[in-house]
Amino acid sequence: MDLTAIGNRVRVARKGKMLTQEKLAELADVTPHYIYEIEHGLKAMSLDTLEKVSLALDLSLDYLFGGDDMSAKGESTPASDSHLNAEINRLSRTEKLALINILSGIIARLKNESK
Repeated sequence: MDLTAIGNRVRVARKGKMLTQEKLAELADVTPHYIYEIEHGLKAMSLDTLEKVSLALDLSLDYLFGGDDMSAKGESTPASDSHLNAEINRLSRTEKLALINILSGIIARLKNESK
């Protein structure tokens, strides 16, 4: 089991959901320091914690252990999503909010056009 790879997937997913380590810790009922240790590959998770983290981040256990099936709902995620998430994570909070506003407008327009 590659703890570093698992930790990296947790960190990327957490940041993709714009959660702090503190918020994820709250959702998983652990300490923020424990989340830090998980993300840096220093600690393995118990089954209970693994379940709580995967639910909080909407990640499949398969994905956490190195698979391609990212969503806990079983929806396949293309490899390009990882690149997109990385790019989004590089944005400032202000830039992320602007991106959300832009995408919301585009989505609304697409929904109207598909009616």
